[in-house]
Amino acid sequence: MNVHSIKCDAVTEVEKRTAILNATLDLISEHGFHGAPISKIAKQSGVSAGIIYHYFADKDDLIQALYVHIKEHLLEAMMIGNPQDAPWPDSFITLWLNSYHYYVRHPQQTRFIEQYENSPYPQFEENEDLLAKYAWLVQLIDEAQAKGYVKDLPFPVIHELTMHVAAGLAKQQIKGSLFLTEDELLAVAEACLAAIAR
Repeated sequence: MNVHSIKCDAVTEVEKRTAILNATLDLISEHGFHGAPISKIAKQSGVSAGIIYHYFADKDDLIQALYVHIKEHLLEAMMIGNPQDAPWPDSFITLWLNSYHYYVRHPQQTRFIEQYENSPYPQFEENEDLLAKYAWLVQLIDEAQAKGYVKDLPFPVIHELTMHVAAGLAKQQIKGSLFLTEDELLAVAEACLAAIAR
């Protein structure tokens, strides 16, 4: 087998896994967790059930992998403009706006995150890989607290008062019940910042 064929096989493997994740997202968004059996996921993704079990131990493993996949893409979106290199509070404002725009532009993913995080599945803080990838965000808040910019509250509380607000407003915009201009979004981001400011 030459190098070219190895690369093609690798791409095919990635494409198969992505097709499985996308099919799972589509079905869960439309029918919920119980309405997305492996048989339907296989049919929609164009692969056999056996191929799905090659990548994932079972349906629960697949759903958890989809959650990690989406949270990784959310992280990529949050990093647009390199907010981690900006001074406080510019870094926070950019993160908030990036998060909001990701949620609005990805309604299926937004609904899935909500479903997942209100389910008995292992949550964000139980996933060591995700925690490691998001460690810089926790560090950003820790440093802002150490400098006296942010109230000395646990990170989950800070998240609830800020990024969770972005998700909630985005869901309203997705439903069509709320439309915010960029100026209004900036004002909301600043209000979230004020809520955690010392």
